[in-house]
Amino acid sequence: MAITSAMSNGVSGLNSFSTALEVTSDNVANTGTTAYKSNAVRFGDMVSSYYNTQSKDTDRRGAGSVVLGVATDFAQGPFTNTTSWCDMAVNGQGYFNLAKYDSDTKTVDSQVFYTRDGSFHVDKSGALVNYQGYAVLGQDKQPIFVEPTPETPSHTNFYVDSKGQIWGYPVDGTSDPETIGAKIRMVIFPNEGGLIRKGGNLYTNGPESKTPIDVTDNQTLRGDIAGYTLEGSNVDLAKEMVNMIVYQSSYNANSKSITTGRDMLDTTINLVR
Repeated sequence: MAITSAMSNGVSGLNSFSTALEVTSDNVANTGTTAYKSNAVRFGDMVSSYYNTQSKDTDRRGAGSVVLGVATDFAQGPFTNTTSWCDMAVNGQGYFNLAKYDSDTKTVDSQVFYTRDGSFHVDKSGALVNYQGYAVLGQDKQPIFVEPTPETPSHTNFYVDSKGQIWGYPVDGTSDPETIGAKIRMVIFPNEGGLIRKGGNLYTNGPESKTPIDVTDNQTLRGDIAGYTLEGSNVDLAKEMVNMIVYQSSYNANSKSITTGRDMLDTTINLVR
């Protein structure tokens, strides 16, 4: 019956726009998240069986809408200056590499995570880590130790150059800075859209992102690293608020399709009373 089909169409619209509101609210909630990349819903139409028209051609009858997927906008976010040399931002393409590190056994987990969030610090073992305790990997895919012996520090006044090399001034008074550690490893992906979001500003590579490409020494393909800087969220708050209004209005309109269908169904039932 066409009436029940109209109600089903309305239900599909409710499902689609509730998902859209979920994605939009997630964007709004992450407006202040370091290096967060906003997401957008992609809608698609559904069809049912063929039906005849006045022409010789046939069309498909509409059966509502469906969410085809959620697309991520990987555009670079704005930069913010900080007071910590460990805060780093990539100006251009590239991802930092992180992995779990066991300081007791001195082993690195094989699972590598990728991030644009460069809010790092030096832990008690002297390793450069993020705030979840994952070690930042160098070009040799090993953790970077800023201070191999934290109890007796040998360098001070650290900084990172645009190529990802960490430098420090010897505490013995030597004037020239010295390199610290295997540059910070940087990779890019043939298809960023295929990265799998893991939470905590981390991604893993997926079958569609393809194998990461090491661009640590390739200044053409990778961006420069800026110290004392963090990349902000690329969420456009004004745009998200407009989207929220549109999705809410569309949700309400689809609920109206259901209530109207119900009223029509009641009218049909009352005809036989």
